[in-house]
Amino acid sequence: MKFTVTRNELLNELNLVQGVIEKKSTIPILSNILLEAEGGRLGIAATDLDVTIRCGCPASVSIEGTTTLSARRLFDIVRLLPDGADVNFSLLENDWVELRSENSEYKIVALPKENFPSIPEAAPATAKIPGELLRSMIQRTMFAITQEESRYSLNGALLVLLPGEVRMVATDGHRLAFVSKSLEIPEIDSEVRALIPRKTLMEIQKLIGDQESVLEFGRDENHLFFSVGGKRIVSRILAGQFPNYELVIPRDNDKHILAATRTLGDGIRRAAIMSDEKLKAIRLSLTSGILELTASCAEAGESHEKVPVEYEGGSLEIGFNPAYLLDFIGVCGSESVSLSVKDSETQGLLRPVGASDLNYQYVVMPMKF
Repeated sequence: MKFTVTRNELLNELNLVQGVIEKKSTIPILSNILLEAEGGRLGIAATDLDVTIRCGCPASVSIEGTTTLSARRLFDIVRLLPDGADVNFSLLENDWVELRSENSEYKIVALPKENFPSIPEAAPATAKIPGELLRSMIQRTMFAITQEESRYSLNGALLVLLPGEVRMVATDGHRLAFVSKSLEIPEIDSEVRALIPRKTLMEIQKLIGDQESVLEFGRDENHLFFSVGGKRIVSRILAGQFPNYELVIPRDNDKHILAATRTLGDGIRRAAIMSDEKLKAIRLSLTSGILELTASCAEAGESHEKVPVEYEGGSLEIGFNPAYLLDFIGVCGSESVSLSVKDSETQGLLRPVGASDLNYQYVVMPMKF
């Protein structure tokens, strides 16, 4: 195997696969990437057995071949090479790879390509989704995915494709983020559901990047496939039954508060400084035109914040985890937000006001204080 690539193009691809590489894997081959030099292209693959990325870049190939190299070590070498330099690879005897670039020369131990896990073949595309839309949906839901590994069916976000609509939902049992958009997808004539793991969602965001692109989505019995251009992610499907999210979203919350997003967020941050570290709650006290935020800790003290709001209903007190409220405020993307509540024991419903064509709803369970 012998080929030449430019440093910048190779670095872009190596940067894309770093998130998949197992840093402390007990299986050495999972710390390596697969390099396939063929035709005028270098193909690159990385996997942790749950998520696989296939990408690549143009290459001048003298001798076709395949090998595997340490992903971390190769990335560290390439990123320190001069900008715009050519990088020459040669596979030597006994599974060593020689790398040359201007005044730099390395010899790197490779592992046999036969040890690299097999990669599932892509299924035909089920749907084509605007990349910007999917990226926005992931940003608005991923933070609500549970951190508890044991809650297997909640370790990802649910993607729902319907005739005329796309939805994404995530929950950890204490809050739920739901986002949808009306969209005609010609390939969809019945409901398609896919539970996408958190790590896969992170890699999809990197794959889409800031470019305007169309993401092709497909699936088979055990895997999900996401493709943008010549790059592809293969992910295992999370097993288990996702909760009936439609039952969680409150329909009869009759007290509505409208607040400036930044003002509300700043008030919550200041009040939360004095919240009990174990309880992690702040109290919201509603009166006409004013939302008072209070928190207290026996060892530290207490805080009181008043935030002007649009509210004309009766007085009400309800407690929430301030971190949950701030997660929503950080991604809602609007200058104003609404909070709808019913009483101190019913979940609250937050929505952004204006500034987006997405239907974004965020449900938070109340806390005792």
